[in-house]
Amino acid sequence: MQSSWDYQRLSEACARDGCILCRMIGETTQRYLETWKDEMFTSVDVRATLRNSKGFCNTHTWQLVQMSASLPLAQAYRDIITDEIEQLENDKNKQRQRRFRLKSDAPTAPCPACQQRDQALTRYISSLRQSFPDPSFYTLFLSSQGLCLNHFRLACTQKPLDSPETWLPMLQKAQLTILQGLEQQLAELIRKHDYRYIHETRGTEMTSWQRAAALVAGESPP
Repeated sequence: MQSSWDYQRLSEACARDGCILCRMIGETTQRYLETWKDEMFTSVDVRATLRNSKGFCNTHTWQLVQMSASLPLAQAYRDIITDEIEQLENDKNKQRQRRFRLKSDAPTAPCPACQQRDQALTRYISSLRQSFPDPSFYTLFLSSQGLCLNHFRLACTQKPLDSPETWLPMLQKAQLTILQGLEQQLAELIRKHDYRYIHETRGTEMTSWQRAAALVAGESPP
């Protein structure tokens, strides 16, 4: 069942720049990392999870560095480094083939922040689908910058595909309208780079290349 909170957030996201889902999961992940930095990093269970995952992934580790999470990262990554030291000390006198070492040292759990992101995305896609039959939301979506290509494909194909006849044609029609509008702006930008038209007034089409980049590749992380 659709969450009214998710519906509200989806509606608000339609009024902002960029892919609706990119922005929402980016904000969700940012909140998770802030909570980890401020509160969760001392939890024994959370520390154990991070040990199993060998820390956060590259993206989320450096996001925490940018957030100045000095003490939380020091504590969490000291645990991991201590584990590595212990492993090396235990192995130094053993004759083992390197491929077995690599296998035994591999993370046994995914990045916790990636897990939070993926769970949020699944929920938001479900809420997005349930929102489309609402005429007010459909109008809001049409006025937005739509979904990046990756999230559009996921929104169309993520299982379970409950009652696709109620939302899939509307999603495809709205996304097509948005893409056509962006393509027209890109064509206008290209035209105005011709010396014959360089004197013409410039408008929002001059930033269409940035919107196209975000639509094809996804929004940049926060």
